[in-house]
Amino acid sequence: MARYANTGEFNILYPTRRKMATILKRIIRNEVADGEGTLVESVRINAKVTGFQKLEIQIVAMYYFIFLNNGVPQTANAYGPNGGSIAPRDFVAQFTDAMMEAGLVAEIYRQYTEWITKKYPLVQAVEVLEKQYKLVYTFEALDPPPGFTPGFPLDV
Repeated sequence: MARYANTGEFNILYPTRRKMATILKRIIRNEVADGEGTLVESVRINAKVTGFQKLEIQIVAMYYFIFLNNGVPQTANAYGPNGGSIAPRDFVAQFTDAMMEAGLVAEIYRQYTEWITKKYPLVQAVEVLEKQYKLVYTFEALDPPPGFTPGFPLDV
């Protein structure tokens, strides 16, 4: 049987990541005019806890998710009534709030606490994990156009 490398990272369980993706898809569906399109269907979530407090959430979606989330300022050579600008929709901020309301962040850290106490029984980190945590978001673009610069930060 193959063994995974012991990196000290806890990968969030698939059912929890599926719940997270469902929440983000619902937010996009409510915000976008055609809420049943490619963007909604492309959303995937990867997540892991590193260190004692950092929950790293990777959002995988079509490349234009970043522009809808962060917005695009008006440019001089753009066409259209709004000069090519896109108002930020703050999907990630809404996603964070919805995860908190649904209790998913608490569920993730509960899973992590169980895992770490089984894996490292000498570590007594429960109090730290219950009170302090940090959410970090990254974005992985699907099907980017030529010239797309990967690594755009998500505004949160």
